[in-house]
Amino acid sequence: ITAGCSVVTPWAAVIIGIVSGIVYYGFSKLLILLKIDDAVDAIPVHFANGMWGVLAVGLFAEPDRMELAYSTSVHVGWFYNASDANLLLVNFCSILWIIGWVSATMTPFFVVLRLIGFFRVDPLEEEVGLDISHHRGAAYDLSAPDQEVVQELLEERASKHGKVEVPKEVADEAGKKEEEGEDMA
Repeated sequence: ITAGCSVVTPWAAVIIGIVSGIVYYGFSKLLILLKIDDAVDAIPVHFANGMWGVLAVGLFAEPDRMELAYSTSVHVGWFYNASDANLLLVNFCSILWIIGWVSATMTPFFVVLRLIGFFRVDPLEEEVGLDISHHRGAAYDLSAPDQEVVQELLEERASKHGKVEVPKEVADEAGKKEEEGEDMA
């Protein structure tokens, strides 16, 4: 609703929101089908619903609100003047322009990141979890990571980046687990 918040009526905002839920759900399922990794569903929320929001303005922009917001109501939402799809077409062209601009500016950036090895984290960090490797603790207390893998990560980081200090809480937790293992033996 962000794109059209100043020019759509409340009933239209409700319809836009309902369609947004459907767009989000469908696009999220499409990413899973295409095996595209988007852990936080940023693509369905921002890309797919961003496009829908811009197109919704071309459908639902109400003449009186257009006059109040932009001092013109020459081209309004298509549902208010079915013989004039100018606003809808302009908004469609703006979506194509945005996709082109973002692709042209960001593709070289991502290519460079991939070439220098910064595009993805290494598989070991992915297995341990970025919360532990970068933030020194789990964001969710679902289950502790395997301490051998954590130790391997710390040793690997130490060899790549010089001496890395083991976070006290990680070292304490690993020490407790080792003691528990010795007590059982």
